[in-house]
Amino acid sequence: MGKFIKFILVFLMFFTVTFCAEAAPVVKITGLEFDNSDNIVIINSIGKIFPKTQQTPEDNDKSIRTPENVITKCFLGNPDRVFIDITNAILTGNQTTYVLKNSSLNNVKISQFSTNPHTVRIVFEYNKKFDPKDFAVYANDRQIIIRYSKSLVTSEKFKTVYNNMTSGERKADFLESVTYSSETKEKIINVADSQETQFQTVKEDEKNTKLKSLYYINSVDSLSNGLMIKGSGAVSLKNSFVLENPLRVVYDIENAIVAQELRNKSFTLPSASALVVNGVVMQRDILRVGQNTPSTARLVIQGSDAKNCRLVLSPDLQGLFIAKRTDVLNAKLTETTSSVLSYEAKNAGENLDVINIVFSNPVALSAFEENSKLYVDLQNVSDFNQKAIDILHQKPEYTGITAQKIATEKTRLIFHLKDSTAINAQISSDAKELRIYFKKRVKTQNVAVVPKTQEVKEEKEKQRPSTIKQMYSVVIDPGHGGSDVGATRANIYEKDITIEVSKLLENYLKKQGVYTYMTRDKDKTVELSERSDFSNSINPDVFISVHVNSSVKEDIIGVETHWYHPQSLDFAKKVHSKIAGSRNLSKWETKDRGLFQSKFYVINHTNAPAILVEIGFISNPNERRELIKEKRQEEIAKAIADGIMEYLKDRK
Repeated sequence: MGKFIKFILVFLMFFTVTFCAEAAPVVKITGLEFDNSDNIVIINSIGKIFPKTQQTPEDNDKSIRTPENVITKCFLGNPDRVFIDITNAILTGNQTTYVLKNSSLNNVKISQFSTNPHTVRIVFEYNKKFDPKDFAVYANDRQIIIRYSKSLVTSEKFKTVYNNMTSGERKADFLESVTYSSETKEKIINVADSQETQFQTVKEDEKNTKLKSLYYINSVDSLSNGLMIKGSGAVSLKNSFVLENPLRVVYDIENAIVAQELRNKSFTLPSASALVVNGVVMQRDILRVGQNTPSTARLVIQGSDAKNCRLVLSPDLQGLFIAKRTDVLNAKLTETTSSVLSYEAKNAGENLDVINIVFSNPVALSAFEENSKLYVDLQNVSDFNQKAIDILHQKPEYTGITAQKIATEKTRLIFHLKDSTAINAQISSDAKELRIYFKKRVKTQNVAVVPKTQEVKEEKEKQRPSTIKQMYSVVIDPGHGGSDVGATRANIYEKDITIEVSKLLENYLKKQGVYTYMTRDKDKTVELSERSDFSNSINPDVFISVHVNSSVKEDIIGVETHWYHPQSLDFAKKVHSKIAGSRNLSKWETKDRGLFQSKFYVINHTNAPAILVEIGFISNPNERRELIKEKRQEEIAKAIADGIMEYLKDRK
């Protein structure tokens, strides 16, 4: 009997191990995204990737392993093409052909090549411009990137060298859109275990894909006086900001990809201040390199001297030099000298002015903001043309620029800013023209009591100050999404309720002229870090995350509002007072569960005043039934919007 029980236990263990190995999750591939540089393809996926080049995690039992995503490539002829296969992968989107224009690739096809095992195949049909030696695949646990060219196409568009504008403020005509390719859908006739997948093309109208990268970072070199970041393409900075505890200066590079081997690595600044710990000399200041979002590279300088470091763009816009400011002053970063040919100041739109500076040769430069001044240091400019500056000052529309020599062949331009000025500085692709946009941030003022007579009332209306939309922006974060469904009861998902309420909230705020930004506007997976990083990149006035609560006890009901940082408390009080007002509690037959200081990720890592609202309990049958009704969702969205508007208008 004992041997029989032991046999059964061994059999069950074997069955469990085998089942776990077979049932391990596979990567879901949702499609492809292309850059405008004719260089990189990004494979969009959901789930953790375990490329064969990386060590896969193991349980204590050595026989249980997570399946690897083996990536293989093969070149074929007639027509010339190369394909890659990704094992343990499922294509969740449509089988698709991407037709590329002015590219070394003619088209790219993606399909579910086989289902046993699950293999996704991507076929690249190329032309004479293509060099097979340049084709490479990079993979880590989050993303697969295919590079098919080492040299990026140069762009004639201006690149950002300094920016403190929000996305809303950058919606000016000077930010040009970029387009790349058309896309046609494909219908698979034969999928299962086929060796020759057949496609039937269904043509659509031309569709533009979104720019995803224009700069590829492939090395970080340590010099005697600083660090040199090198890449292919053209650098364009998205924004920069400072974080405390510990002190960090952050630079985001837009439309940029970091080579996989450089991601999440740290580099010491060669001449940085040293710290001795237990007799060991340690560098205090470091540079960390990372891929913050699929299209944004992030550089973080950390240390007590981080604010004294400067980031210099090379004249070819392909390199970034990072060092202490004293080392930047003493460094010779290019052999070419340049001079200022002309300055021009003009109005570029409502509350928008632009300074245009033309140079004789490409310039290396850095830009930073301190004490209500924008400093632009020109590293190879010997003559800043004082006569042209004097002529510029004669113009009444602008009088705020001075220039000075700061070192041999180095010039500093100083722009004296007024309060509430947003800045976007851009350099041309040949680095011979600098445009600096200054946007005045208009503040609203309290309007006097409207007189009784209609004539005087209409006159006052003409004098009414600018509306709130020129002043405020809000990031709305619909909780969960995609593969992260959130709390679930009776086949009802939290993610579906939060997106509906968030869209209604967005509409209410837009009607009152507020700029709104959604961390997701459809059913897709968004990481927590992506949500807070998205908000921080916009720098909104407030951030609000919408969620639905859940409990193991079905009788619990009510609404809650969560905050974490002290700056968010007043915002939380304003919104909660509207949601949990006595009229709403009575109408919704729910309870006020109060305010909570909670360390939720999104409200802890967001710079703006941030709160998280729990609009009811999905675990309570009655409250769940009401939460999915359009009327209840509209009432909740209206209450949240009223609270946001009250906070924004009353904020000092």
